[in-house]
Amino acid sequence: MRRSLEEHKAELEKKKIFIMSKEKLLKERERKERTRKLIEMGGLIEKAGIDSLETATLYGALLSLKEKMKKAEILQHWNQQGSRAFIKNQSTGEGIPLVVQFTEKPSHEARLAIRSLGLKWNAIRQEWQGIANLEDVEAVTKLYNGNVVSLVSNS
Repeated sequence: MRRSLEEHKAELEKKKIFIMSKEKLLKERERKERTRKLIEMGGLIEKAGIDSLETATLYGALLSLKEKMKKAEILQHWNQQGSRAFIKNQSTGEGIPLVVQFTEKPSHEARLAIRSLGLKWNAIRQEWQGIANLEDVEAVTKLYNGNVVSLVSNS
């Protein structure tokens, strides 16, 4: 049975609306991810103790960093310096960036325990993320067959 041109047009319009709604959801996810990243960068500026600089001064400092980051050895030095600082902060109880992954959905009890350590669920990446004490997180995830990944290298 052959469909009329109007029926075909209506079907295409439905598909168009569906695609537009999916695109809207994707843009919303991208916006939330970008916002989270910007908040994390602001936290790093505060953690480095340079949040008291005037906006123009901070922007100028960041522009000078942009020029220097073209050299691989400078980036490596900064990475090592930052890693040492994160490790030092962990020893003072502040924690380091961690990711927790499970092969299957953890129990409600496990999710509460992970959340109580300060980690948040990232629905896009399907993992728990946050800054927490490595030993505490390892102890909890071991109980529930999880895997902890430190985002700080030990170099």
